[in-house]
Amino acid sequence: MHHHKQPPTLPTCTSPKSPLSSQDTQKLTEKQKPLQSRHLSQTPYNSSSSFRLSSNNNNNNNNNNTTQTPEHHTTTPDYSAYKPKRQWPPDMSKLSPKHQFRLERKYRRRAALKFARPKWTKGTKLVQWGVIGFVLVYAVLFMEWDDKGSPFDELRRAFFAGVKGTFSAPPPPGPVKRSDDS
Repeated sequence: MHHHKQPPTLPTCTSPKSPLSSQDTQKLTEKQKPLQSRHLSQTPYNSSSSFRLSSNNNNNNNNNNTTQTPEHHTTTPDYSAYKPKRQWPPDMSKLSPKHQFRLERKYRRRAALKFARPKWTKGTKLVQWGVIGFVLVYAVLFMEWDDKGSPFDELRRAFFAGVKGTFSAPPPPGPVKRSDDS
């Protein structure tokens, strides 16, 4: 049998319009008490909040995420209490060419910053320079050019003689001449 642990309960949230009074909840046993703790993602919808953009509320009165203005009597979405400074996107036909160019420059700069991938760019450059270096080293030191030989034959001989001298064992000591033997 599996025993499931119940998740820790969050602070209780009771609404002022609770169907049960405080005396009724005290009379109920622990198992009969209504569930008063909830997860944060299950917050009840508050239709008067100006930060909610969804229109799926339960009450169908005039306060369904819209505001009635007395002078116009039209409903507009109540996204924010503040009006924006400028209309976005702007009407480009009403702007001067200088201002259009300024907006395009600002957009391009912000887009370049947003979509910049410095790690990817650095990795790509390292791979490209690694391939270029490998091709050059292979062409100079190892590739057979033609029957006449390569233009880098002297460089190859000097390079491989140095590598051989560096990584080979020193020659065995020969007979030593003494000054008394002459």
